[in-house]
Amino acid sequence: MSHKSQSTQQELSVSYQGPLPASREFAGYEQVLPGAAERILAITEQEAKHRRENQEKLVKASIKYSGRGQVFAFIISLLSIVGVGFSIYFVAPIASIAPALIAISGLVSLFTNKNR
Repeated sequence: MSHKSQSTQQELSVSYQGPLPASREFAGYEQVLPGAAERILAITEQEAKHRRENQEKLVKASIKYSGRGQVFAFIISLLSIVGVGFSIYFVAPIASIAPALIAISGLVSLFTNKNR
């Protein structure tokens, strides 16, 4: 009579998401190296502060450049309307209709476009 032996192997995998380890692991760091938990917290707080500061800078820069683009668009639109007006009054009224329609339709599409 022969005996067969069986062995079973189990593997446990643990994962977590977030800036801090799970509470048991966090406590383990403190047991292995006293003060480690405080250092991990300090690093996490610094990283979060840095991320918020960068996000705030990005938002401010986006607002600044968006406003600058609107000013330039207004100046270009105003110059093209003045040019068309000058052309209508002094040069050729009939030939100036097409550039006037193009300038006006460009402005209308700019201010009515909802996909920005």
